[in-house]
Amino acid sequence: MTSIRSRIPCLAALALTATSAHAGDVAQPASPTPAPPPETLTDDWFGAGSTLREHGVNLTGSLAQFYQGLAAGEGANDWEYGGKADLFLRLDGGKLGLWQGFGVSAHGELNYGHAPSAAGGTYVPNNMALLFPGVNDTLADLSLHASQQFSDSVTVMLGKINTVDLYAAGHEFSGGRGVELFQHVEFTGPISGITPPMILGGILSVKTKPAKFTLMVYDPLSQTMRSGFDDPFGEGITFNGSVEVPSNFFGKSGKHFFSAAYSTQDGVDFSDPYLLLPTTPQPATTDDRWYFAYAFEQTLWRDASDPKKAWGLFGQASISDANPNPIGWSALGGISGTSLIPGRENDKFGGGIFYVSFSNGLKDGLRLAGIPARDECGLEVFYNLALAPWLRVTADAQVIRPPVDNRDTAIVGGLRAVVSF
Repeated sequence: MTSIRSRIPCLAALALTATSAHAGDVAQPASPTPAPPPETLTDDWFGAGSTLREHGVNLTGSLAQFYQGLAAGEGANDWEYGGKADLFLRLDGGKLGLWQGFGVSAHGELNYGHAPSAAGGTYVPNNMALLFPGVNDTLADLSLHASQQFSDSVTVMLGKINTVDLYAAGHEFSGGRGVELFQHVEFTGPISGITPPMILGGILSVKTKPAKFTLMVYDPLSQTMRSGFDDPFGEGITFNGSVEVPSNFFGKSGKHFFSAAYSTQDGVDFSDPYLLLPTTPQPATTDDRWYFAYAFEQTLWRDASDPKKAWGLFGQASISDANPNPIGWSALGGISGTSLIPGRENDKFGGGIFYVSFSNGLKDGLRLAGIPARDECGLEVFYNLALAPWLRVTADAQVIRPPVDNRDTAIVGGLRAVVSF
């Protein structure tokens, strides 16, 4: 039988394997072949990029490198080096001679090296980019899905879908997959406990004049490092619906997300008082889980001559069943955008705070096992320096209160360099 303390990371993992992607954040794939960055290291694949896109093939890629470690707090102060290579492929069925509105999207990810994900005794990971498909090894994964746009307002997606990408597509001032803006999970794909980072299923998106409606139906089991067809829906089914409503307060654009999810997946029953005792042969389970969230983004300033230059506010508040969901409720907020420093208009900045309240049943079980548990909260600030259109270097700092009462506040620092190909 494993010891009490050796089972704590397993319980924590229940909270860390589900990344929220509001259903309303799904980007309408109206154009399966978006334009490439204005300049890349390879000069748009050595000049061949435009020809490929004309024939329905759009290819983009990047390499992000991280040097990150614990600057203050309890634990190892060793700094770690790791990297992430991303390759995106989008095929336009109409240009390929198939039929209009059809598209195929693939995202290949390769992680290598190491990351101090739990530096200072924290539970919620501080680096989204190196969290999936994994760290402390060389790991690769692939998401692949097809989409069909039936009109300007109705789109269907089917396949193995990366929900971290969906979150990034729906957010301007947060998101970014951990390679563009923030790095902490709460600002790049807030934990929901009900939506995995990689899903197998389908998404229906209907865009109307007052709002956009989205329905997601998927296997509740994370498909990270899986083919997606190993016993599909063997652990239940999840339904996730949302509404995205645009706003225009004081003449500035914004949007509001209302989302709800329900899953039939079973989970550990945190009300079991003997859950963490070494004499417990098998943890009790409970069925079903639910989740509600409200989120917003609000533009504060936008350059009339270059709409890509802007800064604004973002925030989210969520609540769940808290059993079997290991997260009871959470809240976050912040500000980010392009720099207002003269001559540095292409730089980016950001700052945010978060609070994650773990399930009361989980905390009670930890306390019964002699571990003084509490909620986790913290803040992150970053400055993203554009050294070239294809090269960005980011300085990042996070201050986090660990979820164990007797642990000191952790300060995690880091540098990130991203090259666009």
